[in-house]
Amino acid sequence: MENPGARSEHHELHPEPGYDYVKEIASGGYGYVYLFNRKQGEQQQYVAGKFVYRHLFGEADDAASTGAYERALEGLRNFRSLSTESEYLLRIFDVRQRHDEGYFCYMMELADDIESGRKIDPANYRPRTLKNELERRGHRRRLPVAECLERAVLLARGLQILHESGFTHRDVRPSNIIFVNNVPKLADIDLLADNDQTLTSYIPRSYAAPEGAHSIQADIFSFGKTLYEMCTGRPVNAYPTLPPDLRNWDDHEHFLSVNKIISKACARDLGKRYSSAKGLLSDLERVRS
Repeated sequence: MENPGARSEHHELHPEPGYDYVKEIASGGYGYVYLFNRKQGEQQQYVAGKFVYRHLFGEADDAASTGAYERALEGLRNFRSLSTESEYLLRIFDVRQRHDEGYFCYMMELADDIESGRKIDPANYRPRTLKNELERRGHRRRLPVAECLERAVLLARGLQILHESGFTHRDVRPSNIIFVNNVPKLADIDLLADNDQTLTSYIPRSYAAPEGAHSIQADIFSFGKTLYEMCTGRPVNAYPTLPPDLRNWDDHEHFLSVNKIISKACARDLGKRYSSAKGLLSDLERVRS
């Protein structure tokens, strides 16, 4: 989920019964993410709501853009039932279709606050994404290798569940990874699709697999690029170069083991790349232990 930035147009937020709007917190995919207060009896809970707008996919009379919009909704509905089965998947509470108004929306778990975790102060809330975490101190930084491995293992478990359930994510990168109760999870769920390699991939070029299609192996390629950023603190377009001070790291030997996993995940030759998240996860767990 990208932070709000310069946009070419404004939109009107439609109220959703049962949820009180607080503020906009991010944009990503084909919509915007808002902070809401959900009332449950006497209790209140902060949740995130993403509104996905039809016009952002293209002209209303364009069959391809209509198909993409419908696939986004179908993938989301299919994922919702799956999300209750694992702590490694983002929990979806509610999906609402508002096609006459030109959108659908879904309510989901709110990311931790970058500073205060689950203690949410709406006025100062800033979502804890992996991107924000890597830039937390005002400049890019690397995370300790042991910490990277812990997070990578949890993400790979979630990715394995998605893939084995017939989904591909299509946009694995730091801005689309959020932390909920300190557990990293893949966000921008409306980008999910089935494993149809003829569909367009919208991921930025630096994270996109060289074959161009979106697939299980393309997700793994993007995962490898993300792991590279976590472990080195370098921008994704610097791959595969390594930091010049690598030999001075206390954990540099541990990193070299992880770098072999990164290299295999990011192999340009499909025959040399991991064929499944299960294989990727197995190697991550082995190096971690």
